[in-house]
Amino acid sequence: MSLKTFARILIVAFLFAPQSIWAKSQDEWLAQGKTVYKAYCSHCHGVSGAGDGYNSEFLDKDPAELSDTVFLAKRSNDRLYRAIKHGGLDVKKSFLMPSFGKTLSDEEIWSLVIWIRHNAADDSHPVEAPAHADSKRPVGIAVEPADIEFFLRWFEAQGKKMEWRQLGEKLFWSKKSCLACHKIGEEGGQVGPDLSRASLNYRPEWMYAWIKNPQKFQPHTKMPNVGLDDKQAWAIVSYLSNLDIEVEGISDEWSSFLSLEGDAERGKKLFFDAEGKANCSKCHAVKGVGGSVGPDLSYTGSSRTPLFLLESILDPKAVITAGYYSLMVLTKDRKFITGIRKNEDASGIELVDKDGNLVYISRDQIKKFKKQKISMMPGNFKDILSPQEIADCLAFLKTLTAKNVTFTR
Repeated sequence: MSLKTFARILIVAFLFAPQSIWAKSQDEWLAQGKTVYKAYCSHCHGVSGAGDGYNSEFLDKDPAELSDTVFLAKRSNDRLYRAIKHGGLDVKKSFLMPSFGKTLSDEEIWSLVIWIRHNAADDSHPVEAPAHADSKRPVGIAVEPADIEFFLRWFEAQGKKMEWRQLGEKLFWSKKSCLACHKIGEEGGQVGPDLSRASLNYRPEWMYAWIKNPQKFQPHTKMPNVGLDDKQAWAIVSYLSNLDIEVEGISDEWSSFLSLEGDAERGKKLFFDAEGKANCSKCHAVKGVGGSVGPDLSYTGSSRTPLFLLESILDPKAVITAGYYSLMVLTKDRKFITGIRKNEDASGIELVDKDGNLVYISRDQIKKFKKQKISMMPGNFKDILSPQEIADCLAFLKTLTAKNVTFTR
């Protein structure tokens, strides 16, 4: 065999060798675990693991203190792995702890176990991740057009029936982990959207497609895929779509906005024109283009009702999206800092300011802070834009649809 042929064989072997052969270093495991923990765990368990994340105060059961070495010493690595992968119920704990096995890769889950032990300085159970831990995230079940069409037929015939609504209510409140992150009325977490107005804000077919596979639409969403089967997903949508909401009638002024025929191309120009009246893209992104201060609007036409879209333009403080409430912080040196809270625990608060910059304020610098009842989004578009321009913006937003979801009804 020639030297050149041998070299080629080595190159091919390197390229196609299983990833597990090239072992990760401890530092790499820790870096991965820290990143995954911050994204999916810190809002409840706290950045430091003390169980003091910003969402913890809204839960009926306190999150586990993952910085407590005594607590961790009593739990094997396999138990920690199962709690993360299969949820709290799998280890006979709270249903509020969601399952991440259909969201994170096995490698990511083991990196969390490694990071949790390291962060707590707990060496009672040395962690050895399996050599063949899969690094690829699970691919959720695709929701196809036929699934949406079937769901819509089912919803038309069965969606309001009490048996389905009651099953959905039971799943939401006591079987699945929905309540850990979502609020209805005065109860529930604040990681995800407040669903008290779900029947007004969201299209039923979008709710079904989203809860079946949220990563299909937003790969890095905090919401895990909890593995609902079709009947469970239908029931939860039935419950949310039939929530009794007291709503005042639509004013004549608002009705006129909805009845105007808008031009989507003009609306698109208003949305993206940095020198224009609206300049929506300064804060909102569509398909990767735009800012990150406000919610991504890539699938707004599929997910939101026309009334919600209009209300979000004319009265944004009434429909602030979860995760986008603003905080006003007064520091001890008398500076005011305002921004969207991204993380908070006993050590400090992390904000994104109006320009999209990440700002960290340590707790010992803070004199006081409060959640504002106003939106970071300007509330004067009714004065800046003409009725026709608002109709044009609505027309553009309605075009922002997710493939396989939106159907004319």
